[in-house]
Amino acid sequence: MSDEAKRTVRTQFGRQASWYTTSAVHRDSSSLAEVVRLSAPFPTARALDIATGTGFTGLALAPRCRQVVGVDLTPGMVREARRLAADGGVLNFLLCLGDAEALPFPDRTFDIVTCRQAAHHFPDFHRALAEMGRVAKTGGRVVLDDTCAPENPALATLMNEWELRRDPSHVANRPPSELVALLERTGLRVDATVMAHVTLEFGEWVRRSGVPEPEATALRASFLEASGDARAAFQIRLEGDRLTFAWDEVVILGVKR
Repeated sequence: MSDEAKRTVRTQFGRQASWYTTSAVHRDSSSLAEVVRLSAPFPTARALDIATGTGFTGLALAPRCRQVVGVDLTPGMVREARRLAADGGVLNFLLCLGDAEALPFPDRTFDIVTCRQAAHHFPDFHRALAEMGRVAKTGGRVVLDDTCAPENPALATLMNEWELRRDPSHVANRPPSELVALLERTGLRVDATVMAHVTLEFGEWVRRSGVPEPEATALRASFLEASGDARAAFQIRLEGDRLTFAWDEVVILGVKR
C-alpha cells in the first residue's frame, strides 16, 4: 500500500475508531454469524483476522480457537480492540499493527483467515488476496466478507461514487461474481457463497465517517434524487426525516488448495 494511501486510511479510521466500537452494523450482524460458521473454528485452530478494526470478528472467533491474531493498519483501531478484549477477559486474542497487502507472518501459519467489511479499502486487492492465501495452511479456510456492488455496472458505479464521497479511503466495492473469480484466480477453491444485506441509517452512516455537513446534505440529496432502479436496488426509504438504505453483502469461503 502506498504511503499516501496508508495515511488516508489511518487518518480516516483513527477518527472513526470510537464510532466503530458502538456500531451495531460491525458489532453484530447476520454476516458476522456467517463468517464464524464458514470459518468452522475448532479448539486447536490458529486464526487471523485481517483489518480487524475494533476486533468484533476476532472476539467472536476467540472462544472457539486456541489463538486469534488481529492485524490492522490503524493504531486507534488496535487500541480499541485491545480495550474490548481486556474488558471481556479475552486472553487469546492478540493484536498488532500490519498491512493487509504485506502481512507480517510466515507462509502457511493459520488454519483460518478472515477479512470482514474491509476489502473495499484495499488499494491493491489482488495483493491482499494473495497474502491471505499465502499465510493460510494447505486446506485452510479463507473467509472474505464485504459489502458488494450490484452486477449492473451503472448501479455499481453509483454505489462506489456515493461511498467515495462519504469516505476518502474507499477504493471499490465489487460485484459478487468478480470477487468469486478473484479468489479462484488466487488459488483458493470457492466452496460457499452466502448473500446478505446490511441496512444503514444515512445520518449515522455519514457521522461515522466524519462527513462535513454541507457534503452530507448534498449526498443525502443525491440519494433522494436517485433513479427508480437505484432506489429499488439500494432499498432507499424515507420515513419522516429518517433516510435508510441497504447495501448487499457477500460472505465467500475459499479453501487453500
